[in-house]
Amino acid sequence: MNKELLVRMPLSLYKRAKTVCSKEYKSLSALVRELLLERIDETLTGTERSVAEKGSKSFHKGEGVDWRAVKRG
Repeated sequence: MNKELLVRMPLSLYKRAKTVCSKEYKSLSALVRELLLERIDETLTGTERSVAEKGSKSFHKGEGVDWRAVKRG
């Protein structure tokens, strides 16, 4: 059975989304469907989720590392 989803958003956001959809998608609902499918397909494994949650908690406690101080490469 198909389900209908009503989404309320500010008019300015709707206009911008409608512009994007006119170039790449048939409709705004097609964009929403694709974004939801991408998000579901990119779900994390249990281990990855726990690492992300741990990092999020420490970030909100102010225990993060400044990204400018991180060595690259």
